[in-house]
Amino acid sequence: MLRTFLNEPIPPYIERGEGVYLYTKDGKKLLDTTGGFTSHAILGWSNKRIIEAMKKQLDKITHIDYKVYSDENRDKLAELLLSRAEHNLNRVYFAGNSGGEACEAAMKLSYQHHYDLGRKEKTWFISRCQSYHGSSTDALAVGDRPNLDFYKPLFPKNRAKISEHNQYRHKLEGESLDDYAQRGAKELEDKILQIGPEKVCAFIGETIMGGLIGNVPPATNYWKYVRRVCDKYDVHLILDEVFCGTGTSGKIYCCDWDGVTPDFLFMGKTLAAGYAPLSIVLTSDKVEKVFRKAQGRIQHSTTHQGHSLAVAAAYAAQSIIHTDKMLNHICKMGELLRDTLKQELGSHPFFANVRGRGLRNSLEYRCPNQHEFGLKLTQVMKDEHDILIDGKWHRVCFSPALNIKEEELNLVLNCFIKTFKEVASNWPAK
Repeated sequence: MLRTFLNEPIPPYIERGEGVYLYTKDGKKLLDTTGGFTSHAILGWSNKRIIEAMKKQLDKITHIDYKVYSDENRDKLAELLLSRAEHNLNRVYFAGNSGGEACEAAMKLSYQHHYDLGRKEKTWFISRCQSYHGSSTDALAVGDRPNLDFYKPLFPKNRAKISEHNQYRHKLEGESLDDYAQRGAKELEDKILQIGPEKVCAFIGETIMGGLIGNVPPATNYWKYVRRVCDKYDVHLILDEVFCGTGTSGKIYCCDWDGVTPDFLFMGKTLAAGYAPLSIVLTSDKVEKVFRKAQGRIQHSTTHQGHSLAVAAAYAAQSIIHTDKMLNHICKMGELLRDTLKQELGSHPFFANVRGRGLRNSLEYRCPNQHEFGLKLTQVMKDEHDILIDGKWHRVCFSPALNIKEEELNLVLNCFIKTFKEVASNWPAK
């Protein structure tokens, strides 16, 4: 097997998972706050309802081609996904497996829409620094991963970036949040004008800045200001909710906190809660009508789009999440996490802030050797408390399963607060 990290020891073998716990082959029981490290396991492991749905589907058929045959579960899942939408998107396109595939599908649908309207020169995509949209070439080109910069010679040339949207780093002293939001939208407008509005296809952004920065919600009205700029220049707004969608923010769609409707929105890893890979792109009937009148088809496809087994898993998973009880629980647990960390660590000299939405949260710290500090927190939490956290760079991200129990979250918080204080007390000043 060709492993990712070639110079590191072979990682532990996982024997099984149950709820928010992972059981390793060497007998350890670990409480996981990372959702399987990539934040995909939003309902934990061994969920009987999802497994039964998958078994039922296995007895029928594992997959049938999306373009040639219909699957009732696809219809049911699409209807469910739109049932709590507060935006105006009303068409669900099953893109493939990963969020990166969905990103590229959204980009292609965006260009096809412009192309079918005769705007064939709109080939530029603008995105933001410190973002991540997937590891395929086009998704990488609109993302910003410094360790992957060596791939840049392979990237399309008609890609551009503006600054990350992060009030904790870039809001000026004395500047209001609204002024900062308007400044961010103005930077996008300036970039569009620099390239030429007739050449710009779409602006792509994570609804909240994700794992690279650490769960930074936008300033109030930021997305509304961005929406106005996009409308002004016939530029599509594409939102990436691979990380922050499907209820993880406390609403099914994170953008519904911001009261904005994008032209395209894509989701991936959380859709089937890690029980199977599946990704989608949402758009509107207005876009569909253009496709129908022009070429009469979507000029994009993948072998496993709308994979029948994955769709069955996703429908079961999303049926659990699409309830008032679950969404209220997510909001309550998120508030508990943020309030507790702020109350217990807010006066600590290493504490910078804690932020997020629902159960997508990060604590940012400021200290010498930040990255090593985060790694040390991660190590101590695992070795001494059997709890997995994602600490590195400048932050600790908490993205546990959405159905984590209050007593489990309190255990995590108590151990983390203790660990943070102990590690910080022995941390070198330089």
